[in-house]
Amino acid sequence: MRENIFFKILCSFPIILLTLYFIPFLGVCLLLFRYYVYGFRHYYRTPMVVLICGLVILLPKLADYIFKLLKFSIKGFDLKTFVLSSVYLKAVRYARLLIILGVILLILSFIFKSLYLKLSNKLSKAFNSYVDEKKEMNYKIAQENDLKVREKQERAKNNHVVICPHCGASNMLSESTGRCKYCRRDIS
Repeated sequence: MRENIFFKILCSFPIILLTLYFIPFLGVCLLLFRYYVYGFRHYYRTPMVVLICGLVILLPKLADYIFKLLKFSIKGFDLKTFVLSSVYLKAVRYARLLIILGVILLILSFIFKSLYLKLSNKLSKAFNSYVDEKKEMNYKIAQENDLKVREKQERAKNNHVVICPHCGASNMLSESTGRCKYCRRDIS
């Protein structure tokens, strides 16, 4: 699903920025979906692009303010009329939205990244300790099994066949006395 070209186009920055302008809620949803599609490899890329887009939109207003402070003007171009136009005022509201959203996403990205790193460290430590415990337990079990196998091998070396005097069945005994497997009487 992450390799689907439709989802990658849907989560591209131009589509997200247009959607944020016309339907802000859907734009925020697309931003969050972008994290899923592209993964969390670039935690800070998405909020930084949104923040920079908001700041770029505010550049004419900043330039007008600086020109006003320096009492500087360009002949044939009046920046003041552009800054006061209704289209640019709508763009300023949009820029404020982008800056606020960029800052919030930047903070959330930082929080989620730190939580992810802490959680992954704790999980890896827990998993490593679990694996070490299992290895140690398997080593102890293997030692006990080796001891039991050696004991059985020693008993097998001392085995001899004895015929039961009562039923005539042959029995393997590791000691000098024992019980017959068939009639359950003592034999020696």
